Amino acid sequence: MKRPVPTLSESPFGFDEFFFSTTDKRGVIRSGNDVFVRVSVYPKESMLGAPHSLIRHPDMPRAVFKEFWSFLNQGKPVGAYVKNLAGNGSYYWVYAFAFPIGDGFLSVRFKPSSEIFLAAQGLYREVLAFEQQDHSLEESHQYLLAKVREAGFLDYENFMLKAVLEELKARAAQAQDSDSRSEARETGKITAVTKSATRKLNEVFEKLRDFQGANQTLEDAMKNLDQGFQQLKFISINMKIAAAKFGDMAASLGVVSHEFSILSGTIEKHLSGLSGFVQELSGVTQKCVLRAAALNVQMLMVDFFVRESIAKLEFSENAFDEMLQNQKAFSDLFAQYCRNLEQEFSELKKSISAIGSEMHDVAKFVTGLEVVRQMGAIESARTTEIKNSFTHYLAAMEEFIQLLRGSTGEIGRGVASLASNSEFIVSSIRNISGNVDEIFAHASSLEIQKAS
Repeated sequence: MKRPVPTLSESPFGFDEFFFSTTDKRGVIRSGNDVFVRVSVYPKESMLGAPHSLIRHPDMPRAVFKEFWSFLNQGKPVGAYVKNLAGNGSYYWVYAFAFPIGDGFLSVRFKPSSEIFLAAQGLYREVLAFEQQDHSLEESHQYLLAKVREAGFLDYENFMLKAVLEELKARAAQAQDSDSRSEARETGKITAVTKSATRKLNEVFEKLRDFQGANQTLEDAMKNLDQGFQQLKFISINMKIAAAKFGDMAASLGVVSHEFSILSGTIEKHLSGLSGFVQELSGVTQKCVLRAAALNVQMLMVDFFVRESIAKLEFSENAFDEMLQNQKAFSDLFAQYCRNLEQEFSELKKSISAIGSEMHDVAKFVTGLEVVRQMGAIESARTTEIKNSFTHYLAAMEEFIQLLRGSTGEIGRGVASLASNSEFIVSSIRNISGNVDEIFAHASSLEIQKAS
């Protein structure tokens, strides 16, 4: 098929419109909804069986697609801003969110509108200019990733996550402005299900933000404790040296220093698992934010797709053919993401519980440290000379104990909050897991009513 010459005209579609396409593993188009066909300006029969690159615009850097396919080929979802080329040469920008499904992929697209979209366009122009200087695809890909890091993102996945969250935020604000519009009786139930699900998902986003805040608190507490443990090691060594200078008169203080050091080391070992947990929490949180965003996009796509099909009932006998053809893909995908999200948090709850037990043990050891410190204070009071020599060390011990109490208290509260939020998220995901099937069921009932 001859490719059209790009023009400066835009192929229009509404902010409230969603479209999708499904492809096989090679990117050959299997299906798509009416908006996809209309905006692409190709006859539907010529699109089915054609490669998805049919609509690739020459303004798109090849490096973006390399990154895009890298995620999909690893079985991971991926999102990107994409400029597409319509059959008449016009262009249209979308945010594309693609998911592996069965033996192929499903891509949902909608109109981008956030500030990060403007930044992405500038980034693409830079990468495209780099590619046009005869650099290899791999060099261009590395240049793209370097530019993403320069923009303040850890990696492309971090950028992708920020982008989809900003797009959903902009879309939610737009939806609030249009909430006053009246709903047709046939689609009212469907919209109610969608609004309920998206409201639950927004609450999940809030809890996940709490997770990110708790994770930062844990990281800060661990840094403070690490510094405290390092300082304590010097204090313990110096205290032993000072005790040795006084000989038998301060032998008991050497024992105190030794016991304090051993008990502190035990606490440090108990807290060592917290570092691994903090890293795990960070990874799980980002992964779950992406899953929740994916569920939100999938729900909005299904809502639009079903209402698009219902609108054709009056004038088409085959109004639901496209819907029925793709119903299983959407239902399975939504159910899979709900299961994965629930499973992630079920595993995380085990880690949270284990950390909670560790913190309970640490609290007992901290009490033991205070007992040892008090013994040191009693022993050092035997002579003025010894007391003056050891006052500084005992004060440092007390400062360390206060640091331990404060930091472990923060960690304990953070862990309790994480446990509570995990329960809420698991409950919310279970609550919405059947919503896509519910929407399709409402639509099917309308078709049955029409037939009868």
